[in-house]
Amino acid sequence: MSSKQPHYSPEQVQAILERALSRNTGGDPTNITHDELLETARELDIDQKALEEAITDYEQTYLLEDARKRWKIRRKAKFFEHFRAYLIVNAVLAAIDLVTSGGTWFFWPLFGWGIGLAFDAAEAFYPKDRDVERGAIRMVQKEQKERQKQERKQQWHNLANGIRKQFTVENKQGKIIIEKGDRRIEIG
Repeated sequence: MSSKQPHYSPEQVQAILERALSRNTGGDPTNITHDELLETARELDIDQKALEEAITDYEQTYLLEDARKRWKIRRKAKFFEHFRAYLIVNAVLAAIDLVTSGGTWFFWPLFGWGIGLAFDAAEAFYPKDRDVERGAIRMVQKEQKERQKQERKQQWHNLANGIRKQFTVENKQGKIIIEKGDRRIEIG
């Protein structure tokens, strides 16, 4: 009797690999570095250029979709902040009005602000597609700029560490001493 090797669907492969990654990375299957991804692709005989193109495609497609979801969540959170301020401020205004004039004017700010709050609710719970798209694109662009800023900061940090490893600089008795290997310069 011949033993057949099992076959797995793409969904099963993904689920199995996610579980393996989860066990390998301490419970977080999303915790894989770019270098680890490149190494995995090499082991699977996937061309680095093809992988980079797939990453770019992923970023353009899935990251934007994720940004749309996050934008909607943030928009609703902003509405609830606005609603909370509306309730607190109008409760204080109502209390002041009831104590000072018997409750004759607080309805006006309650009504006026309520109109603005209604528009805010409509935008938060029923956003226009173009607003969601614009917000998501801005969010992705902001995140990319922040990532680039962090990468540049890391590059400068690495450069500074490299320079520090090549040179030693000391301040002794009012003199600056710079050493590199067997060479020494004293200033001051």
